[in-house]
Amino acid sequence: MSARTRMLVAGVIVPLLIAAASVVVMLVALPSLPDPVAVHWGPSGAPDGFGSPIGFLLLVPIVVLAYSAFAFAIIRGSRTETVNQRIVLAIAPFLATVLGGLSAGGLLTQAGVADARDAGSILPVLIVGFGGGIALAVAVWFFLPAPAPIAELDPATLPTLELASDERATWVRRLEPARWLGIVLGVLAALVVGGAAVVWLVAPTPAAVIYVLAVGLVALLGAGSLFWTVRIDSRGIVARSALGWPRFTVPLEDVAGAASVSVDPTSGFGGWGVRWAGKRRLGIILSSGPALEVRRRSGGALVVTTADSERAAALLNSLARRA
Repeated sequence: MSARTRMLVAGVIVPLLIAAASVVVMLVALPSLPDPVAVHWGPSGAPDGFGSPIGFLLLVPIVVLAYSAFAFAIIRGSRTETVNQRIVLAIAPFLATVLGGLSAGGLLTQAGVADARDAGSILPVLIVGFGGGIALAVAVWFFLPAPAPIAELDPATLPTLELASDERATWVRRLEPARWLGIVLGVLAALVVGGAAVVWLVAPTPAAVIYVLAVGLVALLGAGSLFWTVRIDSRGIVARSALGWPRFTVPLEDVAGAASVSVDPTSGFGGWGVRWAGKRRLGIILSSGPALEVRRRSGGALVVTTADSERAAALLNSLARRA
């Protein structure tokens, strides 16, 4: 099975099959459900909100189809397999299993019950849904192809500057995403907030709390990963996010070489922000085009997108050779 086929199976086909199966189960259970059905559960697992099952029937296919389309776009636009792509694709079956399991399981606990208040606790369904989703995500992670190896840099082609032994030089840049990316992120944030509202209304309270906390943490880290200050001086290279963390450093003694390279965010790193491309290759990817790539003597690399990558690489190489 080719690498691309594995990615399609894991990130698109399996989640869609899980979603389809959960919808079929819910449709089969409809005739035996009470009216109204329980659509929300409290911390104890007992029903505390009631309404129509239509929300469950629409939520699963809409969310899974949207995420599968996103995963397909990532797969189609890639030429290599990266760690970030594996994360995106592993989340797909997890999301489908959790949403499908909670929705179908929540309705099945009410099948044959005259009053939804008499339905059993949702907690076993919650445990099975999240447990099954995590197990499937781990299995998919190992099923997906490993990241591609990093090509070696040719030392003879690395740029340098003429620096005297006592001459000091510093390179500083503040990096931020392109305006179009900011607009896209704003739209995605609105969708996430809408999704959080839907989950809060229809999901059990523990699941809703977990979802909201997780989404909030991801949003905070995501915002911090799009604004950076990068500095090159006698200490090496330091990249610090607007939040102060994360912070990445490559000291001069660990610099094996620096070069100006061309980066495609989707094909090389699977997206924008802080990205991992495997083999300890870390990227701060805010745009396509020129980027500074710093290879470590200890292994791995740091890649930072910047229009001034040639000068940054030349200065870092010169400082490292003089150190």
